[in-house]
Amino acid sequence: MKRLIAISIVILLWGCKNKEEVASFPIAPPQQARVDAVAPQRVETQRMIVRRADLRIIVSDTSKAVAAVTKAVEASGGYVSDSNLWREGELLRAKLTLRVPSDKLTATLASIRTVAKRVENETISSEDVSQEYVDLDSHVRNLEATEGELLELLKVARVNSRKATDILEVHEQISLIRGQIEQAKGRMRYLSQVTAMSAITLEAVPDAIAQPVVEPGWQPLVVAKDASRALVGVMQSLANAAIWLVIYVVPIFGMLALVIVGLWKLSRRSRAREA
Repeated sequence: MKRLIAISIVILLWGCKNKEEVASFPIAPPQQARVDAVAPQRVETQRMIVRRADLRIIVSDTSKAVAAVTKAVEASGGYVSDSNLWREGELLRAKLTLRVPSDKLTATLASIRTVAKRVENETISSEDVSQEYVDLDSHVRNLEATEGELLELLKVARVNSRKATDILEVHEQISLIRGQIEQAKGRMRYLSQVTAMSAITLEAVPDAIAQPVVEPGWQPLVVAKDASRALVGVMQSLANAAIWLVIYVVPIFGMLALVIVGLWKLSRRSRAREA
């Protein structure tokens, strides 16, 4: 900033030397300009609360429970932002991420509880971001005031300065401040979104006890499938052994038997001649 002040002084001196009439524009130090630009009053905002909920529910039928929850969320003006369904053995499980308007969070949670056979875990958290939002707003207005001052300074530099470096220096500072403004405004937009829509993380677990005539933890279909795979594996092993026996072992033993028989016959003939 000191360099910018020096540039402005050089520009004004150069203008006076050439006796040019320059429109009066008070180039105050940037810090003072920001203080003057920011009004003494701060922006009044309502309370901005980020609310989140985590639930784990036990259900009799996972598919029906997911459909019922989705319908309840959409009826409240929300949506399902993420959905994951998978099977553990023959049991279907689900994990959903839901977004609902913050003022409908309590009603939506009540609807989810009616779908559940029982609620195993429920956690609700809140975070107040009002102060951060107000601070960001003040910071943006400060930066915009500085940006306005630098834009006026750029106009003066283009008229009175013959050095391209002076103009580039001012332009670089304007670009830097514009980037900071956009970053702060982006954070403000994000805070507005997360406070307007609350997040619910829901896990639906099937109730294994509700399965008829089945002991909890025992899955007969899975056991039957495992036994079938084991039987197929054994049959494949026996078939492989038979193939090796016919194609590899039998010919080798056959050839060895022929050699032994031939040697035995030759031995008998030689003994008969000697006798």
